[in-house]
Amino acid sequence: MSITAPWMATGQTAFTFRSRRKKPLDLVSVCVTNFNYGDYITDALDAIAAQTHAPLDLIVVDDHSDRDDSVALITAWMEENHQRFWRCTLIVHTRNQGPSAARNTAFRHAMGAFVFVIDADNTIYPRAIARLHEAARDGGFDATYCQLEYFDREQRIGSADIWDPAQMTRENYVDVMALIRRQAWADVDGYSHIDQGWEDYDFWLKFIDHGFEAGYVPEILCRYRMHGNSRTTNDAWAAHESLRGIMAFRHPELTARYLLATPDVKA
Repeated sequence: MSITAPWMATGQTAFTFRSRRKKPLDLVSVCVTNFNYGDYITDALDAIAAQTHAPLDLIVVDDHSDRDDSVALITAWMEENHQRFWRCTLIVHTRNQGPSAARNTAFRHAMGAFVFVIDADNTIYPRAIARLHEAARDGGFDATYCQLEYFDREQRIGSADIWDPAQMTRENYVDVMALIRRQAWADVDGYSHIDQGWEDYDFWLKFIDHGFEAGYVPEILCRYRMHGNSRTTNDAWAAHESLRGIMAFRHPELTARYLLATPDVKA
């Protein structure tokens, strides 16, 4: 299966800037996906601009926002802040196709060996990318992730933990906010669209299918916004059991190895 296909949404470049400097060896691409998050997008972009890791390749993909002025807001922000980045690009989908397609668009345009993924309604602390990149480089991981802080309507700490394929098969505890080796994304054929959500869980299970390993950085570096408009709130939780069945169908070997082979434990 190819990660590019004729039915995929095409994108138009609404803004682009590229430095004349040679591409840094430690360049990290940042993938920001947006769909009608004009109320939050500048917070996410400001947090990215404040990163202590200097060489950044910023790619924002707007998935055809139709209820706010997201594109105008992002364009204005990039015009004011593009000098902060080695490259700064806004791509606008000509039709809405969901978060998986938006992330795949960003990865296809990424120029860094690693790509940090973040949705437009979330934010990160200033040293997030630096710490995740350091861990990926020093540990030889195909991806790195951290602990989350939930904020806005709900304040609490996330449930991220050490990478364990068996536990990951039972439940997802790794958010989409992570640093991913671009080649690993290509090897697993990118993100797959799944109705009602769990594309990130499916992506991590494909990681395990291919024998890739992710490293856990036990620090609170990323902030997940809890609000009533998130896709997780509206879709994924309502279809929880159905999505579990979809995951089992899409990853039968993992299901057989870690779930069906596990005897029932009775109290």
